[in-house]
Amino acid sequence: MATWLVFAISCIGLWGVWGFIAKLTTARGVHPLALSALSSLTGAVLTWVAVYVVQPPMERATPNLLFALATGICGSLGGIAFFFALGHGRASLVVPLSSLYPAITILLSLIFLGERPSVTQGIGIVLALVASLLLGM
Repeated sequence: MATWLVFAISCIGLWGVWGFIAKLTTARGVHPLALSALSSLTGAVLTWVAVYVVQPPMERATPNLLFALATGICGSLGGIAFFFALGHGRASLVVPLSSLYPAITILLSLIFLGERPSVTQGIGIVLALVASLLLGM
């Protein structure tokens, strides 16, 4: 199995449990911002442990750092919005609807990176988007 596929499948499982646990947490009265802060802190600690273990080269080029910062901003604000949505809505609706975010990634990748999925991959993308919409109904 390809390495990227192992990571992608792991992501699906972990994020699936993450959404469920986040809903349990907000349902127990934890404010979405408190949940985001605690979740981010936990993520930061785990990330720095991984950096210590793996020892990747650290980026110093300014444009790359700006992209990394933009990634963090978008991810953090998206996480906060997700936790607020869970605090006010049903997990069975919020999670599938919020999982449509790859449509934005696909569109941006087509426009700015010139990525072109195969016909089979394109059909899979469309079916996944339709499935997410149907799950949210």
